[in-house]
Amino acid sequence: MVSRLRRAELPFSSVLPGSDFGECDILLTTAEEAKQLGGRALALEDLDENPGIFKGQVMSSLVGDQIILVGVDPGKRTGLAVFYGQIKLAFNTFDSPSAVASRVAAFAKGIPSSRLLVRVGNGNRAMATRLVDGLRRAVPRATIEVVDESGTSTGSSKMKGVQRDQVAAAKIAFRKGEVVSQGTTRTRG
Repeated sequence: MVSRLRRAELPFSSVLPGSDFGECDILLTTAEEAKQLGGRALALEDLDENPGIFKGQVMSSLVGDQIILVGVDPGKRTGLAVFYGQIKLAFNTFDSPSAVASRVAAFAKGIPSSRLLVRVGNGNRAMATRLVDGLRRAVPRATIEVVDESGTSTGSSKMKGVQRDQVAAAKIAFRKGEVVSQGTTRTRG
């Protein structure tokens, strides 16, 4: 459990059963103990193995319904940045549009959220078109925008361990673009 929390970059305190949980916003425990603890408890077995999805599931329980916001920087190496509202969930780099679509679909399926917005940079138009087509098929509920990505790949990364493509994807995530596919909202849960 501790290793999963660390991989997800979530701050935590370890407490023993029978301890005072008054300071805890949420409790991660086994399914059996979660039943006994009630509303603030999440069963570890119910949470995804992927650290980013895991973090999104935990944050969903803590802060309530937020938009899943995804930025994609198309290219030979495609950068991906995923946020739950303003909270960073994951930065990745992929070699294929299908791998990007598959990962976005996993976040959409795994994290309770009524809205999913994917913003794709337009710097490599052919790759952007392939990505938009793949995303439409993989995640039909997503609203997809194409974004002017000029200036997103300049400068050095100030974010330790994050590649330039991933930083560009994070910048793209927060730029408004042109809607090319209107998704639907879903009922939370």
